[in-house]
Amino acid sequence: MKRMIVRNNKEYLNFVSSHNGKTNVYTTVYNFGAFSETAKVDNSVILDRVFFDFDAHDDGSLEDAWEDVKCTILFIGDVEYKLFFSGRGFHLFVYGKKTDTIRNIQHYFRTVKKHLDKVRGKNTLDERVGQTTRLRRIPNTANLSAKDSEGYLLFCIPLSTIDLNRDVEEIKQLARSPRIIKIQTAPEISLEFPTAPALSEVIGEVQVPKTLGSMPILPCLYNAVMTENPSHIARAYLVSWYRDLISGYQNLTNTEDKKQTLDLIVDELERVFAERDDIWLDWDKITTKNHAKFTVFGNYNTPHCDKLITEGFCIGKCWRYSNAND
Repeated sequence: MKRMIVRNNKEYLNFVSSHNGKTNVYTTVYNFGAFSETAKVDNSVILDRVFFDFDAHDDGSLEDAWEDVKCTILFIGDVEYKLFFSGRGFHLFVYGKKTDTIRNIQHYFRTVKKHLDKVRGKNTLDERVGQTTRLRRIPNTANLSAKDSEGYLLFCIPLSTIDLNRDVEEIKQLARSPRIIKIQTAPEISLEFPTAPALSEVIGEVQVPKTLGSMPILPCLYNAVMTENPSHIARAYLVSWYRDLISGYQNLTNTEDKKQTLDLIVDELERVFAERDDIWLDWDKITTKNHAKFTVFGNYNTPHCDKLITEGFCIGKCWRYSNAND
């Protein structure tokens, strides 16, 4: 996947126009305050929004996703938001005052999710919570995976408050071409993200999610890696988790054991991440194996909960936290 840091509006527009219609074009959900020559500086992320992805890719229908969107907008009230039809679902951004930890954004996300679960029951909101590395489709670019019933390619387009009165078929008609509009939202009142409670005060456990592979993944790591553009450190932590499971949390002492463990891990990563078109867009088996080798051969263990919490990975108590030191 071609990546590029754009430093001004002209570079951004040139990048989009040169790729639009030839490939799916993405940008980061969050803005960043600092960049190296080739990449964003992860700890400079500007935490001023929450991203809701209403996904009709699999079991959910587009009509259900649209009703979920409208239910969510009613619940969030008079705060600034922006809404987009992605071609296969909907992207809702709710803007707030800058906060100092992703946990506060995750806490707000879960509050909205709890309401949606109560009112709508089974719903289409993507349960992956607040990752700073998340990507989103750039508005007015073609979604090469989305066509309507008549075979027209659909674009990711902005929607306004007026469009909330339209049905799905009308929105699809609008999405047959780019749509340049001034986005009308609620009054520009920035949400103040609620402070997340200390993890020791949280009641109940986060359940271990199901995966497509043969080994379980911790909820925090699942949330961090089941996305289009996981951070390097999230991928490394996942490899260390698999290494711990395979080795029984023991150090691997000879080269043959390390090679066998590495092969098992790469095979598992391939099963989970290689075939889906919404996660690990840059999947490459050789590159993955080269990076995973460093973790496996170095006998790196999965970080303890205190480190995962500090680094913003933790999404709530799970069985592993109950065995950790507060």
